[in-house]
Amino acid sequence: MTTTGVNRWAVLAVLAGALAVISLDNTIVNVALPVLQQELDATTSQLQWVVDAYSVMFAGTLLLAGALGDRFGRRRALLIGLVIFGSASLAAGFANHALTLALFRALMGIGGAFIMPSTLSILTQVFTDRRERAQAIGIWAATAGAAVAIGPIVGGLLVEYVSWHAIFWVNPPLVVIGIMATLRYVPESLDPSKPRLDPLGAILSTVGLVALVVTVIEIPDSGINPLTITSLIATVVFLSAFVWWELRAPRPMLPMSLFRSRLFSVSVICVALVYASLMGMMFFLPQFLQLVQGNTPVESGLSMLPGAGGMLIASLFSPRVAERIGTRTTVLIGFLLVTVGFGVAAFMDAGSPYVLVGGSLGIIGFGLGMVLPQATNGVLAATPPERAGIGAAVNDGMSELGGSLGVAILGSLLALGYRNEIEARIAAAGDAINTIPANVVEAVRESLAAGSIAVQQLAPDVATPIREAAGQAFVSGMTTALLVGGGLTLVGLVLAWWLFPAKVERVSE
Repeated sequence: MTTTGVNRWAVLAVLAGALAVISLDNTIVNVALPVLQQELDATTSQLQWVVDAYSVMFAGTLLLAGALGDRFGRRRALLIGLVIFGSASLAAGFANHALTLALFRALMGIGGAFIMPSTLSILTQVFTDRRERAQAIGIWAATAGAAVAIGPIVGGLLVEYVSWHAIFWVNPPLVVIGIMATLRYVPESLDPSKPRLDPLGAILSTVGLVALVVTVIEIPDSGINPLTITSLIATVVFLSAFVWWELRAPRPMLPMSLFRSRLFSVSVICVALVYASLMGMMFFLPQFLQLVQGNTPVESGLSMLPGAGGMLIASLFSPRVAERIGTRTTVLIGFLLVTVGFGVAAFMDAGSPYVLVGGSLGIIGFGLGMVLPQATNGVLAATPPERAGIGAAVNDGMSELGGSLGVAILGSLLALGYRNEIEARIAAAGDAINTIPANVVEAVRESLAAGSIAVQQLAPDVATPIREAAGQAFVSGMTTALLVGGGLTLVGLVLAWWLFPAKVERVSE
């Protein structure tokens, strides 16, 4: 690909815009979960699949999408992804059942899998100067992180003033703009050797990754049952076969030699840990703000602003900071801030002032913004330029896989803590609970979201004891989840100190 005559900053704006749309969708749904549960009569498990179906198919098809982009053209892959994502998003707005909505979310995930690695791989081809490329990656990472954090704000506004359908219908017009801008500004690029495809590797990786995410999502909630046993066996068999085949394939879809690079391996692990902590927290924090503290969807969305602002600012300055103090030090500072932020957030309870909520989010967001651009840059530094699509796909796949693991692990810890605590809270409420209908108490025992819907049928003075019991139980489970989230980022800090190079001198040319 020649970059002569290409307005690289216009290209970056188009790529960042496409990335923002799919990143926004990672969390825009979260703020609507209480409304979706009520209007679609969804169970807690179904709600989790509405969130996770997107990530499952996104992570499962990323390697295939990256390989197709390298072979047939990354701009072409970007356009295909935009069409799939926009069409599925339009259909999702018409869904009348939680499982139907989850199906369309899965299709949106496939579209996103073509979009996200294409944006990053095109960026690395357009920006050939090392410092400019590092700055562009910082802007790319800032866009992804800020969109994830802003998603609840946009979702809250749409849910409160329009309807939950609007959180999906807002995407198609943006996609149309993205398609036109891509055709106008973005150059085509591909692997000049035009490698043969690896269909067996594509099948093995896709089935294995989907099975892995399904296993992680289902085991904490469902335990050992036919589905989880089958998915676990499929994970082991297909991913083991994928690694075996890629080590022997004449033109592997994912060269295993990439993982021999310490920089590549530690970078993708750091990306996964960053997104595990972020997406796990973003799954339950809107529920805490709405169902425990009584905020409206808009108020809970606006409460996320410190996190979005901190991530945006830090991502933009992270490349410059790394130039001065080194990559490893920058990443260590970022992980330390995130860990401290989770520790501060663990002190939140039902009556916590907003300064505690907003302060912890700001610290976490700033720390994530320090880590993410450096980790992404590390992945690309260790990837040959002709395989930029695969390098970007691995980076993005680890972010989605990490996010799915974060939602599954932290969400399950929250649910487990809630169920363990709610009985004690109900017993402590004593006679005040005896006046409450049995069906309402059972709904509260199931989950905070289900209980909040059931409690609405009660008079405010009657509902207060059971509402307070449910809120206290939720906070108990949330505290455990936050401490574990902080533990994940502490692991990242240790790995970065041990394995990250002092400075990433260059991005591979």
